[in-house]
Amino acid sequence: MKKFSKIIPEVDTKIISIDYINLNGTDSRHEVWSWDGIMGESLIFCKKDFKNPESEVLSVVENYIKEKFSEKKHTIKIKGDFVFFNYNFKIL
Repeated sequence: MKKFSKIIPEVDTKIISIDYINLNGTDSRHEVWSWDGIMGESLIFCKKDFKNPESEVLSVVENYIKEKFSEKKHTIKIKGDFVFFNYNFKIL
């Protein structure tokens, strides 16, 4: 999807798969990745699609993954034009 074309993975991050999904009317890029012995998933959103990006993304994501946000299990970061929600971490 063109709106996500400016996403650049962090150094040393291996992207395993990319899918584009729509969550309740909101476009998202879903990635499965590995980095430094950790495997995880990210849902990436365009910041401009939200008035209050962090709280609105959390609402969309909690509904999608069927669990409440917990800093011990998930991370959320706004970087540039994107909001990154990371989850499903596994030690390799």
